[in-house]
Amino acid sequence: MPLLSAKGFEIDVGDAERAICNTLGIDPKPWFRLPFGTGFDQPAIRRRLDALGYRHVHWHVTADEWKPTATARQVEDDIVAGVIARGDGAVVLLHTWPRMAVGALGGLVERLRQSGAELVRLDELETWPSGEE
Repeated sequence: MPLLSAKGFEIDVGDAERAICNTLGIDPKPWFRLPFGTGFDQPAIRRRLDALGYRHVHWHVTADEWKPTATARQVEDDIVAGVIARGDGAVVLLHTWPRMAVGALGGLVERLRQSGAELVRLDELETWPSGEE
């Protein structure tokens, strides 16, 4: 996103917002994840997001579940270990593809709950990662 002009940025974010609203029937504001986290440390990018009514949310834990060699068990193991290591308020980055990642959710949720984790929505957290910590 840092390579986009201000207008290109606005168009790209607006197109994504419309796609989410049209597909899911919900407004994604104010939550936004910069692709790859790129630009989180650039004040101009943060100002552009803010002007559009969004705030970037980074993550604490990722399992690289998008890699073709990732298995559901590896994804579960990596996320559970990362969440336990991070503790309260851990934000996990997951993608809806490949389908294996979605298939790993049941086991992942069960294991996290067994470890004592309470799963909540982002807006229920007192703070969330910006990528600058």
